[in-house]
Amino acid sequence: MRAWHKIISILLCVLLALLPPMAEAVSLIRDAEIEDTLRAYGNPIFEAAGLNPDAIHIFIVDDPTINAYVAGGANMFIHTGLIIKTDRPSMLIGVMAHETGHMAGGHLAQGTEKLKDAELGTVLSALLGVAVLAGGGGGAGMAVMTAGQDVALRNYLHFSRANESAADQAGLDYLDQLGISASGMLRMLEILRQDENRSFSNPDPYTRTHPLSIDRITHIRNHVMQSPLKEDVVPAGFNERHARMIAKLTGFMKSPEQTLIDYPLSDNSIPAHYARAIAYYRIPDLPKALAEIDGLIKQKPNDPFFHELRGQILFENGHIPEAAQSYGKAVALLPNSPLILTDYGKVLMATDNKANLAKAIQVLEHASILDNSNVDTWHDLAIGYGKAGNLGMFYLASAEEYSLEDNPKEVLRNADLALKNLGHDNAARLRANDLKMIAEKEKKDAKENGKDSH
Repeated sequence: MRAWHKIISILLCVLLALLPPMAEAVSLIRDAEIEDTLRAYGNPIFEAAGLNPDAIHIFIVDDPTINAYVAGGANMFIHTGLIIKTDRPSMLIGVMAHETGHMAGGHLAQGTEKLKDAELGTVLSALLGVAVLAGGGGGAGMAVMTAGQDVALRNYLHFSRANESAADQAGLDYLDQLGISASGMLRMLEILRQDENRSFSNPDPYTRTHPLSIDRITHIRNHVMQSPLKEDVVPAGFNERHARMIAKLTGFMKSPEQTLIDYPLSDNSIPAHYARAIAYYRIPDLPKALAEIDGLIKQKPNDPFFHELRGQILFENGHIPEAAQSYGKAVALLPNSPLILTDYGKVLMATDNKANLAKAIQVLEHASILDNSNVDTWHDLAIGYGKAGNLGMFYLASAEEYSLEDNPKEVLRNADLALKNLGHDNAARLRANDLKMIAEKEKKDAKENGKDSH
C-alpha cells in the first residue's frame, strides 16, 4: 500500500441516551504500518480476554480529539488524536486493554437500545466508490470517499460508571497477564482528568463517552503501586514502533513546515528521518525526500514500510518503474499485507507492460483473498480484468466494488453481466449469484423501510 493509504469518510448515525440525536462524520485511515503496530499491541490483549483476534477489527479514526470506543461488538475505533497524545506504548496499550474490557464484558448490548446494523460489513458497505484525490497527485495519493447511507451505531457513546469501572478492572487483569504495568493506563487517565477539569464546558469526547471519577483513578493508582511490574516495560521493539507511528501521523497530518520544526535536522533518530521524508515528499521536494528514505533503507534494508514509502514517493512523482521495484521489495519482505499488495498491483498496471498486467491481476487477487472489504482492491481488479479483456471477471469485480459501496442497483446490473460472460467458471458464477441475492435483499429491505436503494 502507499504509506498513507487513504482516508475514507463514512457517516455514523449516533443516538445518545443523554444527548440529542446527532450525526458525526467519521474519517477512517488505512495504513499498513500503523495497523500492524496496533495489531501487535492488541492481539495479545484480545487473547488474554479470551477473544479471537481475527474476529476483531481495529479502525483508525482521523480525528484530533482524544477518543476511543467500541461498536458493533467487535469493532474498535481509535482516534489519531489519542494515538499522538500517547508518548509511550504503555499508554495506548492501556486504553486498548480498557476498550477490550468493554468488548469482553458485552457492555454495548446493555444499553437502553441495542446496537443495530453495526457489523463490519454494514460499516464498510456505507462507502461510496468514487475516490477524490486529496493532494497526493497521482493515482496512489490520499483518497477521500463519502458516505452513502446512515450506519446505526446506537449508544456507543453512553457508558455507565459501573461499566467503566468493570472495563478498567478487566483491562488491569489483561495487563497483569501480559506482564505490562498499568502505569500507562494511569498516566492516560490522569491526563484526561486534567483536561476534563480545564474544559468542563466543552469536555473531550473521551471524558464524555468514558465518564471519569476520582475513584477510578485511585483504584488504578493503587493497583500500580502494589504491582511488582516495572513501569513502562513493554515487549522489544514497541518503543521504536510507537515513535515511528507518531512520526508518520505527524508527517502526514501536520503541515510540512510544522513537521520540520517538530523533527529538526539536528534529530538523527529513525522516527525523525521518517517524519522528514514524509514532509519533504509533501512539499514536494523529491531529492530531499529520497535522501531521507534512502538513508533509512541503508540503516534497515529489510524494513518493508520504508520500501513502501519510497514506492509511494516515486509513484506520485511519475517514476513508475522505480516505484514498482520499491513496492516489489516491500511485498517480498511482507508478502501478506493486502494494503501493500493493492498498491503494488496499481503501480504494476501503471507501467503499461503486458507482462506486468498479468502480474498485477495476480497480486490484486491475492490482496482480495486476504481482505475482501477493500473497495480499492476490487476497483483496481476491475480495471485489470478490463485491460486483459476478461469481461466476466471485470463485471464480477465491479459488482464486488458496488456491493461494498452499498449500491444494490449496480450490483445487480454488473452481476447479471458477469453471469452472461463468465462461461463455465463455477466458483465465479456462484459468487455472482451470491452478490445478486444480497443486493436483492438490500433493495427489498430499503423499499420496506421507505429508503432509496440507488
